[in-house]
Formats: sequence, C-alpha cells, structure tokens
Amino acid sequence: MRKPEEKKTVRKTVLMTEALSNEIEEEAKERGIKPNAVMNERLKHPGNDNKPSFMAAVQDFTNKAVKAVAKYSEPEAKALEKEGNKLWTY
Repeated sequence: MRKPEEKKTVRKTVLMTEALSNEIEEEAKERGIKPNAVMNERLKHPGNDNKPSFMAAVQDFTNKAVKAVAKYSEPEAKALEKEGNKLWTY
C-alpha cells in the first residue's frame, strides 16, 4: 500500500515534441498502461535503461536461459543465474 505522501499528485504542463508524445503514447499502449505512468517512469529513471519494465524483461529472459541451460549443466545454470542477478544491482 502506498504511503499517504505518495498518493498526493501535482498537475504540471510539459511541452514536448509531437514525436516524443507519439512515442510515449505508443509505449503506453504496448504495455497496457497510461501515458502518465510512462512519463513518470522516464522522469524517475532518466537516461537509465534500468527501468522496471526493462528489468522485468531481463529477468524473464534470464529465467528462460537458466532453465534451458540447467538441462545440460547445473553449475553453468547457477553461474548464469548469478550473472543475471547482478543486473538488478544499480
């Protein structure tokens, strides 16, 4: 549950190019979220690829790779999992 101070919102007007607006709208549509959520995420993680959606995709990929490698080599799978976990550290 969010803290009371996290529930407070402030409305601000932001000027951006039409191309950026379209990019944000398209990303929101693809992810099934509101454009406002995309904008907030980009503001919280500027210039950083470690956005929650990217990190979830990395984790999904890592999980699939570990599962595939585990069939052939448990030590290699554990090493791969360890490397994947390092990506979560900022």
